[in-house]
Amino acid sequence: MIRCYPIGRSGHYLTAAILLLFSTLVWAESSIAPRSYLIGSGDEVRITVYGQQELAADAQVSATGTVQVPLLGTMIVAGKTSAEAARMIAERYEAGNFLKNAQVNLLVTKYRSQVVAILGRVNSPGKLVLEGPTSLTQALAWAGGIAPTGSERLILTRTLANGRQERTEYDLQQMLNHAAEQQPTVWLRDGDTIYVPNAGRFYINGEVHSPGMYPLDRPLNIRQALSAGGGPTARASDSKVKVFREAADGSVQELVAKPDDRVMDGDVLVVRESLF
Repeated sequence: MIRCYPIGRSGHYLTAAILLLFSTLVWAESSIAPRSYLIGSGDEVRITVYGQQELAADAQVSATGTVQVPLLGTMIVAGKTSAEAARMIAERYEAGNFLKNAQVNLLVTKYRSQVVAILGRVNSPGKLVLEGPTSLTQALAWAGGIAPTGSERLILTRTLANGRQERTEYDLQQMLNHAAEQQPTVWLRDGDTIYVPNAGRFYINGEVHSPGMYPLDRPLNIRQALSAGGGPTARASDSKVKVFREAADGSVQELVAKPDDRVMDGDVLVVRESLF
């Protein structure tokens, strides 16, 4: 069961995102061919040969990526898909004149080799063993969704083949909205780390129905931020929203905000009263 939690006072809920859209995402993701699971050290496999029960074997992939195959001895299966490993074993049986038209099946019975870490502001952080193709949103659902203090800005860190680390940020709302079907699915790999940082904060004062502090858990513009505060009162000036923002040197800047301007962490929005 997947449990989801409300995020912040803004009335935004991850519940709808996970429960209502997760099933849609799973369908959409399944329509895009993911990278096939590659067998790795520590995985447990079952090898069967059609019509040859005595050749069935259960084995754990060694640290060097090998398993013991009846009649054939040690064979390297790490780095191959189940289908590739089964085909290789069948070819060896035929090449050694052990069997004709060998039909081999290799099934991974326990996945232990590929692990991703889910850290930060999620409800159940930890390590997730990949039991097949797993997307970023599926892993987030496994971790119980974003915690109330978490941001919807997801950070994925991945080690590339050359040893360099790649850091990519994703917006959860963009991944969960209806346009997600047009976006490429983010499939996870062994060694990936997903980090959910703390949500930022902004403040609303002046002529709004609910002044106070609000979590900046997703990208917001001035219009959306004011809606989080219940919207302007009847006495508010439509053209006089000011933003007080701390600069890099610690000074506070006073800015005249436009409705589509981006809200930054720590901003103070002040809605002025209309003079008429």
